[in-house]
Amino acid sequence: MDSDRLEGLVTELEASGDYRVLRRFRPRERYAEEDGSAKVWGAVVDVETSGFDYRNDAIIQFALVPFEFGKDTGRIYRVGQALSWFEDPGRPIPAAITRLTGITDDDVRGQRIDDAAVEAALADIKLIIAHNAAFDRPFIDRRLAGFREQYWGCSQVEVPWKSAWHYPSAALEALMLRPAGMFFGAHRAPDDCLAVVHLLATIEHEGQSAMGYLLQSARQKSHRIWAMNAPIDRKDILKARKYRWNPGNDGRPKAWHTLVPASDRDAELEWLRQNMYDGAPGTPWRVDDFTGKNRYAEGW
Repeated sequence: MDSDRLEGLVTELEASGDYRVLRRFRPRERYAEEDGSAKVWGAVVDVETSGFDYRNDAIIQFALVPFEFGKDTGRIYRVGQALSWFEDPGRPIPAAITRLTGITDDDVRGQRIDDAAVEAALADIKLIIAHNAAFDRPFIDRRLAGFREQYWGCSQVEVPWKSAWHYPSAALEALMLRPAGMFFGAHRAPDDCLAVVHLLATIEHEGQSAMGYLLQSARQKSHRIWAMNAPIDRKDILKARKYRWNPGNDGRPKAWHTLVPASDRDAELEWLRQNMYDGAPGTPWRVDDFTGKNRYAEGW
């Protein structure tokens, strides 16, 4: 059936009010035309893994998609070739992982990431982005040392999909469905990378692209504030303020914590002083400092 006929059917279905038609995502090689602005290269990365614990599980697929963006605006221009490799984890892939990703033992048997090719691809990259960088980065840092000194950003948490833009989910598949209105081959690393580039390039809010928001966030310092020895009877107050509990079995404090941008640090500490420590002098908290270099790394 020709494309004009298909588009006519789409229009008819959507005009009824009873249907919403999703289109297949087709990657682009370019999003914006040349305009003479200063540009740099970034890369979206993604991994599929044999499990969810970077200490004990392994990468079974790694992908990297380079893209060119405006240094000041975040506007995305060219998209480079997707690079992708399977890697044999040295043990059977759990059935649940195969159901999720479609990757089988036969796909990875005897396969290995090309370290030299990855290092060459990183030569001109100024920013690494992952959709859930807190998951991807520890796996990647352990396997590919060249990423440890890169600046990182997270397209899941550093774009305000839910908090300011009010989308119901920041999951990649959900964002491709709404607001992008597309479906794609999720949970294959190169497809996920290309989908992230598309979202960052095309979704806007008040005239600024998602990539513009991410770039601003990635350049800021942030602070994890630990409410050390906070009174147990005030835990609900902390929970309401979006503090999270850490049980202390990962080498970090057994305490409630939150992550704030540098601009909110002093105000948050004053809030703690008044609401957790009754205005007492001293510093009954701990503050860890982060930049794009160490954000999302192991133990962050």
